[in-house]
Amino acid sequence: TSLSGRREPLGASYVRGHAIPPQLLETGFGKPGEVKATVSQTKELFALRDERTPAQHAAYVKSHGSYAPGEQIRRNYSWKTREGAIENPWEYGWGGQSEKPELNQVSKALSGEGYGSTEGGASNPQMRAYIEQRRHALGKPRALGHDNTASSIEVFGKSSSTEPQWGTRECMGNYTAEQQAPDADLGRSIRPGWRNVSDDPERSFGLPMVRTDKPMPHVRGVADYQNYGDEPGARAVLNPPSYSELGVEPADFATPLPLPALVNIFARAGLAEAAAVEQAFREAGGGELGLSVIELRRALGV
Repeated sequence: TSLSGRREPLGASYVRGHAIPPQLLETGFGKPGEVKATVSQTKELFALRDERTPAQHAAYVKSHGSYAPGEQIRRNYSWKTREGAIENPWEYGWGGQSEKPELNQVSKALSGEGYGSTEGGASNPQMRAYIEQRRHALGKPRALGHDNTASSIEVFGKSSSTEPQWGTRECMGNYTAEQQAPDADLGRSIRPGWRNVSDDPERSFGLPMVRTDKPMPHVRGVADYQNYGDEPGARAVLNPPSYSELGVEPADFATPLPLPALVNIFARAGLAEAAAVEQAFREAGGGELGLSVIELRRALGV
């Protein structure tokens, strides 16, 4: 909108309508202060001043070989040329000036162009032949005098892959029949001294998880975790019986109970009153062992 365009001009700060005094536009905000020159004491502690004289420094360099940071090593050799002695060797330019200097040396070294060329180099033919023999161009075979320049071989050396490598085909299952066969120790022990050998090929060693061969105790202990074949299987898990969510199993309905427990159960379930339960209990022949819920329901007809 036009209002937002005036408040937010392009390339400028947001305009909030504040009236800034003219003197602040010239001097700015804040109060000027005095800046005092400070000396870093830490720098003086770590960077100690060398108060030795040049003669003392020269003697220390001669005895210990300790030069100052950035100091050039000078052995004070007496250099002489045909023109005479050189007073300052470090200021003297050694070597001669070529009439035809080499240009673009870095570019030629990186690209390989002109590498090993003797142009502008040795003028002696024997030296040129030696240079051509010792040097070779980048990426080309070295000239060993075997006259193999006319060879059609472009790649020298031996391949790094001497055996077939694994690829996508092998990962997807390109196995032989022997590789697909099960291992020799699958389901049996092949270690000598650790094998159970039997004449019966159908015999299986070990104990079953469900011990139907042992009688179930009349009263099971808390620490008895053995399955005697009375525990429900997958069918009870997929289709659980009634009242299983309350912790009541079908075997509980067939367990004999005394008369007071039966009266309480039928009264809470609203199936019969206490007098009717007692009468049906006596008629069904319930004694000291009692009756089960199923038997009492048949006697009551509910």
